[in-house]
Amino acid sequence: MCTISNVYWGIATVGTTFFLHIFFVTVVLGLSIIVPIFEIIGYLKKSDDFTKFARRLTSYLVRVDLFAGVLATWLTVFLAAYWPSLLYIATYVLFYPISLAVAGIMIALVSTALYWYTWEDMKKVTHIIVGLFMAAGALIVSFGMNSILALMYYPYGVKVTTALNLTFFGPNGLDPLANPIFLPMTLYSWFISIALASFIVLTFAILRSRRDFTDEFQHTLKTSRVLALIFSLLSLVTIAWTILELHNYSQYVYLQMASKGFVIATVALAVVVAVTSVISLFEYAGRYAAPLGAVTSYALFMFFEFTANISRYPYLIVTQSTGIPASTLINPLFNIPDVLPIGGMVVLILMLATFLTTLYLAFYVFPVERRNKAIT
Repeated sequence: MCTISNVYWGIATVGTTFFLHIFFVTVVLGLSIIVPIFEIIGYLKKSDDFTKFARRLTSYLVRVDLFAGVLATWLTVFLAAYWPSLLYIATYVLFYPISLAVAGIMIALVSTALYWYTWEDMKKVTHIIVGLFMAAGALIVSFGMNSILALMYYPYGVKVTTALNLTFFGPNGLDPLANPIFLPMTLYSWFISIALASFIVLTFAILRSRRDFTDEFQHTLKTSRVLALIFSLLSLVTIAWTILELHNYSQYVYLQMASKGFVIATVALAVVVAVTSVISLFEYAGRYAAPLGAVTSYALFMFFEFTANISRYPYLIVTQSTGIPASTLINPLFNIPDVLPIGGMVVLILMLATFLTTLYLAFYVFPVERRNKAIT
């Protein structure tokens, strides 16, 4: 019989959930920023085309946000059951940034629902303000959650003590938001999320404009291209800044990444995304550059997340040239049965299959209609 390590199964389950969740959260964050931008432009230009496009994108935002929330809940429950020490650090040492993230979730949920259901019931200015709250909520969530990732690379603000073979964590009086890795990592996650969503929106607009000759898609193409360009360039700058701070404050992770060529590959991918965004400005080349930009920006986002995280191995939290092993953070007071992490992986696969099936039904079989006005 094959011996199964709870630590490795636990890391696999949490890691898989995280990477699935983070993709949908990335799209939600990007659309939460892009949608109000289109509505504001429509208001300033007095153009219904931008407003229609914003409303169309909102219907997609709502659908993806629902599933992102389900995965977030599943991830939190699994962390609480399997990695209580890590959850303890997040809720005690990082109490204030995590509280901000929770507040952001509430703001984003309420404002997104209100934004979607009040297109005809609010004045345009009031509706735009609701959209800005939606955007702010999404940014705040990412802001708070990145404090956990920054802490895992450089536990600034955390005191680690060991007694009776147990490891205890507590604050050391330093503000975790002053972690030098935190700000560049947060900005990068914002900008690459918006860049990815911009490329997806641009691809959607190009495809629809080729078979739908209304002004809605023709007028929104230029704005989509500009958004993709701006945030791709900002992503390049901030990923370089993040890698620099890893070099300065998380030598173990940086050396692991550099020795395997991950640093060069990450920067090269960021350059490709930026160049692709420039090419997308041209009408003919943009037809191919837009989907390529979506793929490469997603590849950049996931490649950096994956390589930076595996570069911490065998540690879950890195402290200079050493770290805290993953096994230390498992609850030592009871034996976790093998069925728990294996069962978690099985449930995760079933959730993913359900999500993909439901997404297909929502987009293609039963498109959303509201007040007899289809937005598909």
